[in-house]
Amino acid sequence: MNRKHSRGLSLVELMIALAIGLIVVGAVLAFTLSSLTANSEYVQSTRLSQELRNSMDFVSRELRRAGYDQSQAGFIAASPINNPVVSRFSYIYIENNAADDGDSADDEGCVIYAYDRAGGTFGSIDLANGEIRAIRRVVREVDGVDVGVLEVAESASGITPTCGGAAPDYTSYPASCSSAGWCPLSDPRLVNITGFTLDTSGYIVQAKTATSTAVTMREIGIDLQGQLRQSTDGTFTRGIRSTVKVRADCLEASDVCDDAPAGT
Repeated sequence: MNRKHSRGLSLVELMIALAIGLIVVGAVLAFTLSSLTANSEYVQSTRLSQELRNSMDFVSRELRRAGYDQSQAGFIAASPINNPVVSRFSYIYIENNAADDGDSADDEGCVIYAYDRAGGTFGSIDLANGEIRAIRRVVREVDGVDVGVLEVAESASGITPTCGGAAPDYTSYPASCSSAGWCPLSDPRLVNITGFTLDTSGYIVQAKTATSTAVTMREIGIDLQGQLRQSTDGTFTRGIRSTVKVRADCLEASDVCDDAPAGT
């Protein structure tokens, strides 16, 4: 009588199969977690870059418009060489350590400028028409944490923006603009602006001669750096740079053109 033996996996073979299965499952899980982490980092990095780019685009557009005067053609045609008439919109004041917030770093840039806007008197800086404007980086306490913020201001009746003007109210959101005209430009709940500097080394000054007035042609380098607030280890830190050619030249030497504009 023939006896048939039962066929199947031995205990050793079963344990080997289980071990191989666990290795494969572990590899799949590790790959999935790695992909999720990489995707999350990419999203956060993109978000930070976009926030910085939005702020940079705003600053660049504003500085390109700086000095625009609806009546500027008259200055070019009529300015005498010995006593040139300079547009009141021509002045651009820049300071790289302007904030009065207790931080002595030189990455707290501030710029004050002006341009003619519709609704006002052409050729005259009208404070009530918001024609003097300013941008600065300062450190503010937001939710109990010091955060770098980009702020923007525009003039109002009887109010001329200054680099040391009163801060907005960050105790609630959206933050309230200050009586000095300053409002937040960047979102301090999301981004910590760690640096904002303005480089004037690109200025070209044409000295006054017997046949021509002095001219200051301005090219401003802008450096903007920031990090996501949730990135305490600095992992998500980005910096961008842009160079802006101010379209309106100043018909004076740079020491005059560097003054802050004044309105009425």
